[in-house]
Amino acid sequence: MAFLKIENVHITGISACVPPKRVDNMDSPLVEDKHELERYIETTGVRHRYIAEDGICSSDLCKCAAEKLIEEMGIDKSEIGCLIMVTQTPDYIFPATACILQDRLGLPTDCMSFDITMSCPGWIYGLSVMSSILSAGKIKKGLLLVGETSTKAKSPYDRVNLLAGDAGTATILEYKEGAKPMLFSMHTDGSNYRSLIIPDGGYRNPVTPQSFEYYECKDGMKRNRTQSNMEGEDILSFAMHAAPKCIKGLLEHFEISKEDVDYFLIHQANQMINKLIQKRLKVDDEHCPYNINDFGNTSSTTIPLMIVNKLKDTIGGKKVVACGFGTGLAWGALFIEFYEHVKVSELVHLENE
Repeated sequence: MAFLKIENVHITGISACVPPKRVDNMDSPLVEDKHELERYIETTGVRHRYIAEDGICSSDLCKCAAEKLIEEMGIDKSEIGCLIMVTQTPDYIFPATACILQDRLGLPTDCMSFDITMSCPGWIYGLSVMSSILSAGKIKKGLLLVGETSTKAKSPYDRVNLLAGDAGTATILEYKEGAKPMLFSMHTDGSNYRSLIIPDGGYRNPVTPQSFEYYECKDGMKRNRTQSNMEGEDILSFAMHAAPKCIKGLLEHFEISKEDVDYFLIHQANQMINKLIQKRLKVDDEHCPYNINDFGNTSSTTIPLMIVNKLKDTIGGKKVVACGFGTGLAWGALFIEFYEHVKVSELVHLENE
């Protein structure tokens, strides 16, 4: 079992950035019947979303979030020894987007920089890797960037598009002897990788003219093979079972009482899924915040974005369980007692250039 206990590292800062364009799902042409559209919004919980238009990438949103956080915390960039970028919407197939951001952010050339290809559980996976590196004590500060522009991967004819939003986040981690440990439970089931996939565009299935031909999927939606294809029933079943089991397993393994947890931060998949997970955990609304109504499902960024949006002034010193689940299939849970003086920036909106 992938249970990890990482000591001597804590989170000292979190920030988030969204693109300029904000859309209202009630204006969507994807559902002609407005009463049906209202029901869909009520079920999914997604009313507003931020969309990255042409020319805006995940790296741009993360750069904006990072610059704000670094400035507000007064961090000397020469002290940042590790940069990790978590995304499934990189600037290029290669090079790694982290390498590009090392230069754009003005970080030193002795800063190790690399990407992690992960979606919805990406922040938790990124934290596990970054904290493991810093725990050795050789690198004192690390910058974890997590960003997605997943709306670019959706079919314009796909109702699932109404769930997706875009965002970028930055998290500063620092080595500190005696810091409260971060506790992780990590899981993967690659046998179901086809449940959420872009079929063409990699080296297994290169793009061909046929890749752009639209076809009707099992759920009745039209997509082509360069766009995200989701088996909704499979993902629903996976999320409902994997997330609560993962969280309960984490608490049991590390002998943590559920009553001692201040907040349960669940990946904002959609309101229906999240309410079912919350019900299985037997957690009330006060301890399980939501922000999906204002941002939609922003993939790997939902948890740090929610901290910025909902818990900016209350997260310091709190005991938190976070859980992400999605593409891979992969999922993970984290228990962390936040540093009392953690800096959480105001949400920033990327300016039009």
